[in-house]
Amino acid sequence: MAGQRHDARPLSESEMDELAHVLHDFITEGGFSRKEDIVARNQRLLLSHEADSALAGLILNYGDDEDVHQALNVHRSVLRRARAIGVRAAFQELWDTVQEGGPGDGTLSPQAAEALVEVIGEFITAEDWDAARALLDAHPELLSPEADAVFGGLLETHQARRELNVVRQLTIHRDLLRRCREIGVDAAFERMANPPDTLDMLVENTVAVLTGRAAEREAWQSAINLSRVRAAEQGDAPMLALLQAIGQLLAGTPPEDIQPPSGPTAGAWRRILDGIEAGRGQNRAPHTEQETGSRD
Repeated sequence: MAGQRHDARPLSESEMDELAHVLHDFITEGGFSRKEDIVARNQRLLLSHEADSALAGLILNYGDDEDVHQALNVHRSVLRRARAIGVRAAFQELWDTVQEGGPGDGTLSPQAAEALVEVIGEFITAEDWDAARALLDAHPELLSPEADAVFGGLLETHQARRELNVVRQLTIHRDLLRRCREIGVDAAFERMANPPDTLDMLVENTVAVLTGRAAEREAWQSAINLSRVRAAEQGDAPMLALLQAIGQLLAGTPPEDIQPPSGPTAGAWRRILDGIEAGRGQNRAPHTEQETGSRD
């Protein structure tokens, strides 16, 4: 694809001042689609040799900070490709790289990983589920194994920072994408628009985490802790008892040492224990057949 023709005249002093502001906006903007808009509106400035030199200087200045160094290299690379093949084509090339899973060795390139982080950020902060669906349609790379791995890395980072609201959003949206792969995009989003009963959700997620998604255990435990706070604030004693029992289970307490909830949430607790037993089979069963029988 042939590149677009750009004004090669040197930038004036006033344009250099403007470049500083536009370059800052480009680097700090939170989503790649919005970055593309900034470049498209400011091609004279951002596709200039002066912009390339400015980025080169920033890269040298931040040579000791690997994260910043890598991010600046990504931005410089995108602008160079935009000069060569055009703005839209350059950003499309970046998404294509992500969708293909990065270079041939099966790992993500820094550019691809950065792009995935950006689009995941847009996805988890979408205004509503219709907007999230539209973003997924535009970025099917969100359904890739590479995207799932990036979600895992982001969860580890935000768990370490104790940013529980971000952890909750990452967990919800990662689970949504996994359901998209399992039951189809339409069915998964229909379920988000008409969510299952809260107790069903607690049962399903707890069983899944304890039988097949061990890496998500801490994130789900954080979500349970947040829900416990809400239940306590609302005075919902049965729900609080169930959430406390789930929290103990996630912390590693054997089921027989946990006070089982009673009343309207007792059935959900039994379903969790039965689901764990069914999922694990005879391997590391959390309770014995005798104990199971005692509940009947």
